[in-house]
Amino acid sequence: MGRWAGVGGLLLVAVFWGGMIPLTKYQLDRWDPYFLVAIRSLGAAPLLWLLMQWTDRNLPKPTPVATWRVWTFGIVGNGGFAVLYTVGVQFSDPVLAAILTATGPAVAAVTDRVFFRLPFNRLMVPGLIASAAGCALASIEPDAGDDGVAFGGGEVLILLSIICWSWYSTVAQRWCPDWSQVRITFMTMATSGLAMTFLYLILSVNGPAQFPPAWPEKAIEGYSLLWYIVTVMVLGVVLWNAGVRAVGVVTASLYINLTPLVAIAILVLMQNAEPSAQQLLGGGLVLLGIVYSEWRILQARRLALG
Repeated sequence: MGRWAGVGGLLLVAVFWGGMIPLTKYQLDRWDPYFLVAIRSLGAAPLLWLLMQWTDRNLPKPTPVATWRVWTFGIVGNGGFAVLYTVGVQFSDPVLAAILTATGPAVAAVTDRVFFRLPFNRLMVPGLIASAAGCALASIEPDAGDDGVAFGGGEVLILLSIICWSWYSTVAQRWCPDWSQVRITFMTMATSGLAMTFLYLILSVNGPAQFPPAWPEKAIEGYSLLWYIVTVMVLGVVLWNAGVRAVGVVTASLYINLTPLVAIAILVLMQNAEPSAQQLLGGGLVLLGIVYSEWRILQARRLALG
């Protein structure tokens, strides 16, 4: 996949993932976080298997990957991210949770450096700073008031979840270099789904998980879960993995800073919300950071080619 095809996919990811925090907050009113983690991953696996049968039908047989590696990036990467993130959102202010997503590019850069000894592209520093500041501004609710943002304790878990996801994003591409992105995503969801279902059943015995899970009282609750599985877990993760392979995890994380803008756009279109001045400024900074970073990278490539 070319760079610009990867960028296009990442823009779609930002659209799909823009509703992740509000959807999770909504679903936590009905279900505990451990059930949500299990059903989302396990529910995505059959859809991804069907998609893989179609996308990979004419591809050469992929190189076998050690079973322990597949289970590791599935459980530690997606499973670790999903549990830490969902519980973190449960015990944090949704605005602060959104703001913390702005640390994604910086966390990805540090994770790549620590775990894989990958060099950091210093040309991206100004763009990262502008994008992070813009994401923080765009995440502030217009009518939040003095009590609109409060530390809830789950923010540390969200940061840890971002580390898990950054590690997974790089290691999955390194360990499975000739696998299609659909195959990588299917194996990720299958392994993490089984592991998270086992965790959910264990925690339901004498722990915080509820078994059997509550049945949806409204049709919209079931539809929201199906929408989350299809857009966030299936299409979103496939396109994310493809984007990481095309542009790298740091640049890919930069595009995910667009998700608060998507959330604001949804509120404007569906609830007639009026974005505040700081949100509009934040959106401009995010776009400026992305455009500036891409411009610097392209300029450096042209100079390298002479």
